[in-house]
Amino acid sequence: MKSEHSPQRRYPRLTFREPVSGDVTASQHVHILDLSLGGARLEHSAILRPGSGCYLRLPLKYQPVTVIGRVIWSRVVGGASGDEGGVGLLYQSGLEFGALSQGAHALLAGFLETEGTPPGDRRPPG
Repeated sequence: MKSEHSPQRRYPRLTFREPVSGDVTASQHVHILDLSLGGARLEHSAILRPGSGCYLRLPLKYQPVTVIGRVIWSRVVGGASGDEGGVGLLYQSGLEFGALSQGAHALLAGFLETEGTPPGDRRPPG
């Protein structure tokens, strides 16, 4: 390992003789179009590649839950306006959840039971 230290850094950076790899999960806003205990269909403006893993933060009514998932499919469904006036693509993707903890499963099941509506039934819940 070789050390690189600059006065602007609090800690020295190290390089390696052999390649070292890792994973990065970037935050992006998504619209959750539908949701189940096993996965979700999302709409978003940045590509999600099929086969890639990701985290999905679900803002449930009483407590947010973060689940680990895998992108099963993704496709372009139209154009989208960007935040700075640009135009890009709009995607929909199917996400399959990994194993949920008992707590996450219970919270998600309760949320779906009280807030969810079957497909085609667009009446307000309650």
